[in-house]
Amino acid sequence: MAAFVVSSPALAGVPPTARRLSIFPGSATPAVFPADTPFWVGYGFVPEPGEPAGESQAALDDATRFELAVDGEPMPLHTDVTTGDGHPVSKHSIASFHAGLPAGWHRFEGRWYDAGTLILTSDRSIQFVDRR
Repeated sequence: MAAFVVSSPALAGVPPTARRLSIFPGSATPAVFPADTPFWVGYGFVPEPGEPAGESQAALDDATRFELAVDGEPMPLHTDVTTGDGHPVSKHSIASFHAGLPAGWHRFEGRWYDAGTLILTSDRSIQFVDRR
């Protein structure tokens, strides 16, 4: 199973003006972000190339997932599984922050699980600032 960055938030009803906020380890996460501005966080999984279809079906079940907590609170995620030829080919999970977050420091904790095993974590603090 391979983790990937979601590029289109359309499935989660994310406002078209919302920006993507990345917390993926090694990514260019901003240190400062505008307060009260819509944004979204999204990640997903795809089977490894050549993985048998039966294994990808099991690999994209509920045990393979992305979790997000902001300021210690679990965030609800919109999750969608895309299929091809009757087999899952990708799974995406998106958290939409339609109103953004208020000014101040906010901590984002991401966890990626493959078949129930924690495979990747991220812990980023971002300062949200008023633009006035």
